[in-house]
Amino acid sequence: MSELLKIFTKRPVELLSASDIQSFGIQSHPENYQSERFKNWKKLCKENNKTQLSLEIKEFLQGRESIKKMEDLGKEWTKAITDFRLLGNKIDKNKAFSIIKEARLDIVFEKEKSLYFLQRTALADTILSLVQVKNLRYPTNIDYLSILAQMDFVDKYYKDNMSLPDKNISRYFERRVLIPSCFSKLDQCDTERHSEFPFLEVGNPLLETKIPGCINDKCSCKPNNNCVPQSKCCARPRIDIIDLMVVKDYTKCYQAGDLSYIKNVLEGEELTTKHRRFEKTEEYTETEEEIKQFEEKYLQTEDKASLQKEVENIVKQDSAFEAGVTANADWGTYKIQADSKYSTNQSKSLTNKEIINTSRGVIDQATKRVEEKVRTLTFTRRIFETEETNEHSFNNVNGANISGQYLYVNKLSRAQVYNYGRKAVIELTLPEPAALYKKLFESDFQGVLPVKPAALDVTAPMITPENYKSLISKYNLKDVPAPPNFFIEITVPLEGEPGDPKGKNNKSGSWTSSFPCIIPANYAGISMRVVNIRLNYNEGGGVSINASLGPNGDSMWHQDGGLNNLGNVVSLPAIEGNHSVNVHAWDVTNFKWDLIVRCKLKDEAKEQWQTSVFSKITEVYDKAMEKYNKEWADYQKAKEEFDKKEEELKRERYNQNPFIHREIEKIELKRMVISYISCQFFDGFDAMKNRVEPCGHPQMNIKEAEQQGNFIQFFEQAFNWNLMIYIFYPYFWGKKCSWADQMKEESNDLIFKKFLEAGSCRVLVPIRDGYFDYVSYFLSSGEIWGGTGIPPLPNDPHYVSIAQEIKEQKENFYSDREGSLTVTNASNTVVLNNSDYYWDYGTSTASSLKINADTDREIIIDCKVYRIVNIVEDTSVSAHTSWIITLERNYEAATATDLKWSTGAIFVGAPWEFVTPTTLTFLRDKSKCLPCYPLKDCKE
Repeated sequence: MSELLKIFTKRPVELLSASDIQSFGIQSHPENYQSERFKNWKKLCKENNKTQLSLEIKEFLQGRESIKKMEDLGKEWTKAITDFRLLGNKIDKNKAFSIIKEARLDIVFEKEKSLYFLQRTALADTILSLVQVKNLRYPTNIDYLSILAQMDFVDKYYKDNMSLPDKNISRYFERRVLIPSCFSKLDQCDTERHSEFPFLEVGNPLLETKIPGCINDKCSCKPNNNCVPQSKCCARPRIDIIDLMVVKDYTKCYQAGDLSYIKNVLEGEELTTKHRRFEKTEEYTETEEEIKQFEEKYLQTEDKASLQKEVENIVKQDSAFEAGVTANADWGTYKIQADSKYSTNQSKSLTNKEIINTSRGVIDQATKRVEEKVRTLTFTRRIFETEETNEHSFNNVNGANISGQYLYVNKLSRAQVYNYGRKAVIELTLPEPAALYKKLFESDFQGVLPVKPAALDVTAPMITPENYKSLISKYNLKDVPAPPNFFIEITVPLEGEPGDPKGKNNKSGSWTSSFPCIIPANYAGISMRVVNIRLNYNEGGGVSINASLGPNGDSMWHQDGGLNNLGNVVSLPAIEGNHSVNVHAWDVTNFKWDLIVRCKLKDEAKEQWQTSVFSKITEVYDKAMEKYNKEWADYQKAKEEFDKKEEELKRERYNQNPFIHREIEKIELKRMVISYISCQFFDGFDAMKNRVEPCGHPQMNIKEAEQQGNFIQFFEQAFNWNLMIYIFYPYFWGKKCSWADQMKEESNDLIFKKFLEAGSCRVLVPIRDGYFDYVSYFLSSGEIWGGTGIPPLPNDPHYVSIAQEIKEQKENFYSDREGSLTVTNASNTVVLNNSDYYWDYGTSTASSLKINADTDREIIIDCKVYRIVNIVEDTSVSAHTSWIITLERNYEAATATDLKWSTGAIFVGAPWEFVTPTTLTFLRDKSKCLPCYPLKDCKE
């Protein structure tokens, strides 16, 4: 078996004995914590009744008894588990006891002894169920396993009478959860996997069927860019001991690959190809001034009134030696009174007065404004043009047919596996390794996004005198016509004395008169009513009075018997202009009415005012939109220029020298590995303060610099970072919402392209020889330099000099060897002088162990790397200090003596070649070839 395959040999799976189970991990369902539900599942499992078992497990997950969130365990466990999680791996006995006490878990274990049993079994049954449906590690799940470990720890705490050892508290939280063996033996091919956590879905998704062709809305998503709290949980990296195998490759040649394009030029043909790139930008400015003048004529009537109410009872009595009867009209009720003692002539009047003092101002105004429109146009056109023309001509007038063949270029590389010996290593899998690198170079466009004016939420018909002022304020309107009254009332006084109030036998009889009623312009009378009513008449029947208005003769009236409509509002058929109120009275001595005509603004006048106000609003809105459109165009233009510049910078950054790309990859992976191992994200590395008194200059905090320097030195020296090995995994191992962006990344360096679009990365980092204990102690305690916190001194074997660090940064992992070499040009053997390294004085023979260890090892002579094929002693020298070393090829430099030499890693297996495609193209030419390395005809 080759060395490369030996390290991957797996040990057979071993079953734990019953006695080892308890010490190895936490049983999910120990004998004293088994629900009736689990016992039934266990029975179905032993019967291999997978169908029924699967159905019951799914029903349990969807039911109320399963643990879906931490709060389902109760407020006591929620607090305790949260506090345990905040401590992370920095937990000790006192902190653990304090958490248990503050969470009041004694309530769970003492006062309600059955409560913990129900919580523990529900959690264990949920874990078992999720294992069966293969969703225990679903991203949105709570950490069921760690919660069970914490519950088991508290259980042990109470069972041991609150007396746990002071040390190794954290080991209680690190034990594995062991599932009953029967369930692990079920045929998993029959177990249905669900894409989502079953009991978080609505309805019964386990029975849902998908309609063919339908697309779930969850397929469309955006990455979550909201800030989330930094994780307080730490990992527990594992240290392994392996033969460190490193694959190294170098470019051997560039080769022509598949055809890219063919250009044909026939005999006698001249072919010209032009490529034109044209950019044009125009700026257009137009200024318009508009003056509107119009002719307007209107009649304005203004009424001012003060209302007084007077109720007057007047009893007039004229004594005469006559007999008579007096009739009094009291709004429809007649009273007859007689005096038998003597004859009297009585005249009574009962008056209900509503007095309105009215002042009326009528303004008949004509305004003439001639409409005039003046337009001033300022036109500015600025044109910016950039034109790039590339002309490519083929002139084959006097030649034979030409066929130009363009071929893709492939890079041919040679690779070799090297063994750097037994090393302690940490292997990790890191998510989206290029995420931060890409983010750090992102620049946000600093332009201010213009705010688009809100869409008009008003129309002309919606404008009223009530919202008029608010619209003026909202849209900052000026020179807006004042609102007319949508409704006005005009008063027509009706007054007359048709007859003598003292005339007993001389009744007034019929009486007719008319009174003018002028409806203001742009208004129409729609109703009328009567106020301030006074009406007198003599005794006797047949009294009546009415006042009519409008073409239909609509009237207000009163007649004998108390019948009247004087308290009503009478509708009118929208009368306009000048009218007369015709009053007809019968046997009325005198009267005084005020006829109130209610007028409504005509629709055309109302619409004219609303339109004029709305035109002001639209004018303001249009100007705001014009300003916004210009600002938006400027914003878009600036952003396009910014994006174009950023894209150019990105293209330059992603297409650098491959050597620089490898350095970028290593630095980013190194940062992620340090965060993974140290459980920190470099937030505290701020020993250099930006502004320090008294001058405000950047200065370091010396104490922080010392502490941070020790931490930095530990991680820089504890690992062989330049021997780090990594491989990138495809985009689909990253966030699904980022797939599209990942796939858009482009680079001519295909390895760097894989880095940019990688969804995950496997990394193997070797620990420096001699630093195993330091790293192991840090992983268990979080303390650097073995707990001292101080780097080793120069006389300490762990001390790493700056020269050694520089050598390793420059990929020098070679070991200088004793003695010197004598080399001969074009010979494949060299002689090692003045060294007894390969002699075993114990057995008095050549050391086969050392010779075998150096066979196939790198040997560096005069900066060139060769491979050692064989080592034998030079018997011509008796002191065992001369050795003949055979190389895999002839020595290439000049003959020399006393050369220093060093050795490196061991060659593992045979080298191989592989092809990497590039984006380059090559025009085939029989007289020229693509380069191979080392380049020929180079003079040094």
